Amino acid sequence: MKLEDIQRVAIIGTGTMGAGIAQCFAQAGLAVHVIDQSQEILDHCLSRIADSLKLFVEFGLLQESPALIQTRIKPFLSRDMGRAIKDCAFIIESIPEILELKKELLLKLDSCDPGIILSSNTSTFTVSSLTEGMRTAGRVVGTHFFFPPQIIPLVEIHRGQATVEESIETTRKLMLRIGKKPILVRKEILGFVVNRLQAAIGREANCLLEQGVVTPEEFDLAARASYGFRLANVGPLAQADMNGLDTKMRSDELTYKELCSSTELSRAFVEKVKRGETGLKAGKGFYDYRGKSAERIINEMERNLLKQLVLFKQREG
Repeated sequence: MKLEDIQRVAIIGTGTMGAGIAQCFAQAGLAVHVIDQSQEILDHCLSRIADSLKLFVEFGLLQESPALIQTRIKPFLSRDMGRAIKDCAFIIESIPEILELKKELLLKLDSCDPGIILSSNTSTFTVSSLTEGMRTAGRVVGTHFFFPPQIIPLVEIHRGQATVEESIETTRKLMLRIGKKPILVRKEILGFVVNRLQAAIGREANCLLEQGVVTPEEFDLAARASYGFRLANVGPLAQADMNGLDTKMRSDELTYKELCSSTELSRAFVEKVKRGETGLKAGKGFYDYRGKSAERIINEMERNLLKQLVLFKQREG
């Protein structure tokens, strides 16, 4: 499959990530088939895309009208899968992060036209674990988008043991075509790159909270107002160069000995989950959201991220 052959894509699963991923492709001029189990879910997907496109207009990030972009998106029920994926050269599964469900879906897609590239938006599983039992595992690629996918530039492209180079390279070019910043995860590894970074930060955050060093509010402020403030402009390795690697080496020799190295989950974190304090969706997590609109909180986050996206695009050119 060559890049020029990809004019129509299919997104299977339109939940947290699927709608935003569909928007990325439609904004880039491709026809998009979105597939899910009920008309209600599909209608909600289209509504979310419409609302998101309005925000993009507000921040001057669209070259075309929302109405034109929306005409490229066509909804299909899962029972019409065969018709939905017909003539689609690239398929992304974005169903719930449950290994058996993803494996089952990919096995169903195993018999479709072998020229189609199959992709998984998994944030957890390796491609090899997803493709067990498949005859056409060589065409399966991992494309890890980040929430909200229509805004966050990065996509991690990762491969399985059987994935062929042509599938990887075509996928990389396709991500560039839709305006993303792809990186290649060059070895098959759990957590890929970004989730390993986030896990390391999260582990240290929970450790500091348990020790009473800082409150959740103070930790998040420290992150947003210091290293987080500069990360979109200067990555950690470039920052180390600026500080001086000799200086960083001396600092790390002291700090590494004190960092949390536990391979077990934080007890306080686990207890919080057991109490049902699972975050925004439950009304309480590290913060108390009771009486607040989840939609409004997410909308405010997206507005702030869109401001960053404008600056990021100016910097990256």
